[in-house]
Amino acid sequence: MIVWFKGISGVGKSTLGYHFYKIKKKKIKNLVHLDGDMFRKLFKNDLGYNLKDRNKNAGRICAFVKFLQSQKINVIVTANLTSKKYQNLSKKIFNNYLSVFIESKLSNLKIRDKKKIYKSKKNIEGLNIKYDKPKNFDLYIKNDTTKKKFLKNIQLVEKLIKKKKIVYD
Repeated sequence: MIVWFKGISGVGKSTLGYHFYKIKKKKIKNLVHLDGDMFRKLFKNDLGYNLKDRNKNAGRICAFVKFLQSQKINVIVTANLTSKKYQNLSKKIFNNYLSVFIESKLSNLKIRDKKKIYKSKKNIEGLNIKYDKPKNFDLYIKNDTTKKKFLKNIQLVEKLIKKKKIVYD
């Protein structure tokens, strides 16, 4: 099973994905959480945040997740795929795959900007870096609410997993 949380920086991918991971880890032994920022650190942050580097990183993440799935490891991914090429690739190469797209108003992203991304005004998806908004996602979540209400969206993810008959390896 692959559950991939997508959306631009600060939208809540890691927050929701990690919450889901904590809930499911008790029931699924071979489950890992792969966060985009942590993945970059594994490579000693050797890539920047321009579109070319973001796409190279997306290719790395897709290849690594495919490897994990081939080893019967279930993965919760919290990393954005900036371009359509990798959004479409992720739909094609994974089995038991669920894509969750999270979106928020820019004004809310700027308020919640813990990493100071929106203050830098450089290499920001959706502002000065082209961002292909996903179109072929399985679940859409709007995050313009409180964290407590936002985390309740896990119930929607779980319902969709059951409805789509996604199985754990």
